[in-house]
Amino acid sequence: MELTAQLGTKIIGEAKKLINENIIITNTDAIIIASTDPSRIGDFHEGAKITIENNSITILTKEHQKKLAGIRPGVNLPISIDQNVIGVIGITGDPSEITPFASLMQKMTELLIQESIYVREAEWKSRSLENFFLEWIQLESVSSEFIQRAEVFGITHTAPLRCTLIDIKPKVKNYQLQELINWLELHLTSTIVRWGNNRLLMITKEVARNSKQYLKTKLEKFQTYANSQLSLTIAIGIGPVVKDKVIKPSYQKAEKAIRVARNADDINFFEDLLLEICLDDIDAELKQSLIQQILKPLQPEADLLQTLISYLHHDLHIKKTAANLHIHINTLHYRLKRIEQLTNLNPKETYSITTFYTALYFLDKKTI
Repeated sequence: MELTAQLGTKIIGEAKKLINENIIITNTDAIIIASTDPSRIGDFHEGAKITIENNSITILTKEHQKKLAGIRPGVNLPISIDQNVIGVIGITGDPSEITPFASLMQKMTELLIQESIYVREAEWKSRSLENFFLEWIQLESVSSEFIQRAEVFGITHTAPLRCTLIDIKPKVKNYQLQELINWLELHLTSTIVRWGNNRLLMITKEVARNSKQYLKTKLEKFQTYANSQLSLTIAIGIGPVVKDKVIKPSYQKAEKAIRVARNADDINFFEDLLLEICLDDIDAELKQSLIQQILKPLQPEADLLQTLISYLHHDLHIKKTAANLHIHINTLHYRLKRIEQLTNLNPKETYSITTFYTALYFLDKKTI
């Protein structure tokens, strides 16, 4: 473990919250890498050199100041991690006043460094796991060697497996992301990895015939937890089960399932979204062409578009649509007739209904 200037500066910042004395941090070469007095950074500190060599507290007096380079009266303490000295913390002042709390500062410094090591190792593990999953989702077959690598990461799930993608809004903080991961790992037999910004990828093992409903129930509780405890909204796309450890098909379909989510809190199983998946695969130019051809004639009369949306939303039910729009049934019939006149599509016929639905779906996935 190397004590960096960045970490030294962080330690200085935390120490200043507790004491008013000047503080320095040196590396193992006794060079000051951080200080409350920036002018001292880069200086050689002979007192720190002695502290490192002896691996013990060094009391520095005015007499020492006359003999040793770069020092001021105070106390120097070794910073040790796993019984190895990685630097020195020095506190300037009257040794008799400083010594009583010097050991406390030493312990605080070592705890901060231990925390930094833990965070760094956790980040390394997270990146390594993400890289492993990036490779996994592209494999057409899984070798025994790859399975052994999975076990190194603690991934021991046997098939059948399922991929789930989780989108989080608004922008999530690191501690919130970790709490979400902790909840999922506690309640599901799963492996979760951070998957870019505001997204998680989860691999779950199918455990029973009713596992689809079981998974949905758990994920609904997960959404409730995220919303009530962390003020986060969760959308979820779930791929189909794969019989072996080749998860590529499940991942690709989970990606499609979450892409067609119409609401920020949808839970979408790929197998339940075949129509939406097909529509989503249509060329963007063709989508725009359909919107223009079908819906543009309604734009001059804004109430017609809203009427059509409500009519489809209420499954073509005349009374419910009229009540929703706060209009008389005769007015609704007039509007539906007007829609037919402008578009040449009868909103009471199956073909026309399908065409209207498709155009509105392309216009805005959240419309209906």
